[in-house]
Amino acid sequence: MSQDKKPEPIKRKTVSLKGLVFVKRREDRKRINEELEFLIEMEDRIPRKGEKRDYDLEQLVEGVVDNAMAELRRALPPEELEIYERYYRFFKRTNSTAIRWYTSEQIPRRSLILRGEE
Repeated sequence: MSQDKKPEPIKRKTVSLKGLVFVKRREDRKRINEELEFLIEMEDRIPRKGEKRDYDLEQLVEGVVDNAMAELRRALPPEELEIYERYYRFFKRTNSTAIRWYTSEQIPRRSLILRGEE
């Protein structure tokens, strides 16, 4: 008879930055890639029937994202900044509403966390 062994817990490498703990880049990149691939796939399935766009709101959101990204560029170390630069590139280059909503949420959220707000 063999003894039942519990699997070892997954060990995650972490980095401490000003009292905050973040999972290292590999896990973040994988998660970001999976989320963006999912959004792109779902966006392709949505029928395109006269999408109404509020251009004033889009300009406001774009301004908020630009300002938040400028803060992140000043405050984040290069390895973490790379993740948010990718979000920012997707935000600027895509016309996909789902991807723009998702990325426009992630960048300001991280900026608020850096300021100690939520």
